[in-house]
Amino acid sequence: MSQHRLLSPTNSFLHWLPIHRNYHSSPYHLSAMDSTSSQHKRPKKLIFAPGDIEPTPAAQTPKSEVIVPASSLPPRLVAEALRSETMTPTTALDNRVVSHPARAHQFVRNPALTISQLHPSNPLHQFHAWFRDPRLDSSSAPETCTLATASLPSGRVSARVVYLKELDERGWTVYSNWGSREGKGGHVFGSGVEGDPESGVPGPMPVSDETLAQELGLQQQGNKWAALTFCWSALERQVRIEGMVEPLSREESEMYWRTRERGSQIGAWASWQSKVLWSAEPKSLVSRRRKSFGPGEDSIVYPEIPSDVNETDIDDGRALLEKRVQEIEARFADTSDIPLPPFWGGVRLIPESVEFWQGRRSRLHDRFRYVRIHGTDESSYKWRIERLSP
Repeated sequence: MSQHRLLSPTNSFLHWLPIHRNYHSSPYHLSAMDSTSSQHKRPKKLIFAPGDIEPTPAAQTPKSEVIVPASSLPPRLVAEALRSETMTPTTALDNRVVSHPARAHQFVRNPALTISQLHPSNPLHQFHAWFRDPRLDSSSAPETCTLATASLPSGRVSARVVYLKELDERGWTVYSNWGSREGKGGHVFGSGVEGDPESGVPGPMPVSDETLAQELGLQQQGNKWAALTFCWSALERQVRIEGMVEPLSREESEMYWRTRERGSQIGAWASWQSKVLWSAEPKSLVSRRRKSFGPGEDSIVYPEIPSDVNETDIDDGRALLEKRVQEIEARFADTSDIPLPPFWGGVRLIPESVEFWQGRRSRLHDRFRYVRIHGTDESSYKWRIERLSP
């Protein structure tokens, strides 16, 4: 397939965007049919079903919970509780949730999503069509997405919000710091890179015009599988992409690097992303931290934060980062064009599957997924479209 750019500074799709662990087996588990036992205490809900029920003013909050007997609950709920051993609603507040299901958000903005509305052969073009929907306001930052990676061999998953910076016929491109073993770089490219604690640089200086992975010596390591999710609440749509990550060439990364403002370039050099700058045990903070700056044990109300909090609060590692920034500023004081760090650059997610999700009433959502079907050689493939059950 042709690899012509669909997104570039001059000919663009998007332009350059500034763009169960089983807890029920615990002896402390509260059975749905044993909610009145004095030996158990229900966990306090801090946030529950926001938007589904109206908040109760503090003055009207009862000091004690009103127990609703299981016999008064709908038989369906009781049966489900017996099957799954999960907690059934046992308080007046919980009962309001199941008594007013229509108050939960309903997806009503779009007509039905049908196969005729989808691109017949290319999910990237379909994504472009959705991304350019005139109802999707640029002020909502539609390029915002969640990148999920998993480390090996543990399989532990981590996700973070990033910004889509480029889309072409190969895949979706994001830029970030990839040299840290502690972060997504270690997940994707492996943990073979050893940084220099003295200089604060996560990886070696570039020695040639090779790809990011080659410069870091991380080929054939790590878990290249990743997922990218876009959620456009205003349109009641999301796009879920799964595929393999490949690093961009240094030339490609430098093209975007030149669009970043100088402060962001300094920040990229200064931060060893995800490296611990400071830590403390909770007990040591009780007498040290500025209690007026945060909520108390029984309060979720934050007071006004003074403008000089960064200078007046106790040291929490920020000073170390600021010092590093000053060092980098001094290092490049006489440099007009700050070079691209060897550990920073772009990666492209090459899709194996792309799902287009559109909300429908009663949670009967429309879901269509494009799945890559590989041919006899690496460059030969086609896309199969599937409708998924909501």
